Amino acid sequence: MNKVKNAKREARKAREARQARRVVNGIFIALILLMILSLLGYYLLS
Repeated sequence: MNKVKNAKREARKAREARQARRVVNGIFIALILLMILSLLGYYLLS
């Protein structure tokens, strides 16, 4: 029973780590896109 519990705990940790990496990557991509859009807007308006 202890082995099953440990396996489930490890699987949960791995799933949470993958989800955290996805969130960080999503924020990073969103910031890059926002920077590109703001630069395009600045150059188009000036």
